[in-house]
Amino acid sequence: MIEQKAKVVQVDDQKIWLDAERQSTCSSCAAKQGCGTGMLENHVGKRFSRIAIDKQESINVGQEMQLAISEHALLQGAFMMYLLPLLSLFIFAGIAAGLGANTFIETVAGLFGLAVGLVIVKKQFKNKKIDIQARVIED
Repeated sequence: MIEQKAKVVQVDDQKIWLDAERQSTCSSCAAKQGCGTGMLENHVGKRFSRIAIDKQESINVGQEMQLAISEHALLQGAFMMYLLPLLSLFIFAGIAAGLGANTFIETVAGLFGLAVGLVIVKKQFKNKKIDIQARVIED
């Protein structure tokens, strides 16, 4: 399980909206002072991700909660978001190349494959066939 503290910023009838601070590995890195990423982190400041979860109980704005997501769900979501559209792009471009199409047609086929992959991802998440929902493990 991957765990993260988050603060409730909004509550409605069905959802709880939480802000979780984005964490990087820069704080534990020895090269932080000489690294561009570490210096950029110092200037940008803290960044937050807004997360929505289903409302399960009475929650108040400002309350801190501990959220968790399983490693399997995180990997499944990462696969769907990053690899599936790219695989679709390469498959469509490969099919066009295999059929002897010119470079322009291969490029168009690849972009069409990318769009198909993105549509599949959108439908999978919209139909909730992939469960990457974070859940509260403690208040």
